[in-house]
Amino acid sequence: MNKTSRITIFTLYLLISCACFSCGKDDDALTNYEYFLNTYINNVKYTTNSVSTVVLANQTGCLSTKSYNITNVGQINVDSFFLDCYFKHYTKNSDFVTMKVGSYKIIDAGQLLSSSGCNGDLVIGLVDNSIPSLFNNTIIQPTNIIHTITSIAKKDSTANSITYVVSGNFSCNFKNTNNRIIPVVGTYKMPVKTAK
Repeated sequence: MNKTSRITIFTLYLLISCACFSCGKDDDALTNYEYFLNTYINNVKYTTNSVSTVVLANQTGCLSTKSYNITNVGQINVDSFFLDCYFKHYTKNSDFVTMKVGSYKIIDAGQLLSSSGCNGDLVIGLVDNSIPSLFNNTIIQPTNIIHTITSIAKKDSTANSITYVVSGNFSCNFKNTNNRIIPVVGTYKMPVKTAK
């Protein structure tokens, strides 16, 4: 084997090795996201690993003396449905730290900016894309609503804020304008930032 052939084979080997390492890293990146929203909508699984930076600050809630933020948990946008999920929480860390693992409410996203909802509640909206009316074509049903925060862990802090990682699960039913019940079940893990 001459010198040129050895260099060509060595170069080919390096390219293949780099490609293999790159694929492995990409594969890991696709499956090991820190934050997620996993849902079953009408018994079909959907997942998003995007981390939203959308925070609606200084909102009102069930206690008029407190300021609330509404942080986006994630969105599922597929042919059949559009689901938008938010987490309502106190703005100030001194208020937020009163939150414990346990049961909380789910509020229909039609009330996203209303004074309903408290620290730790989910706000979920569902659009049934099979119905021509784009908005308000479903409403959450008042029974069989489950939202449990399973973990709250401090992640990091800066001079102005503290970030927590909040995990939980939920289950509820929506009814569309054709009187069809659409079950929604899910789990989430998300960052929540509070002000010092």
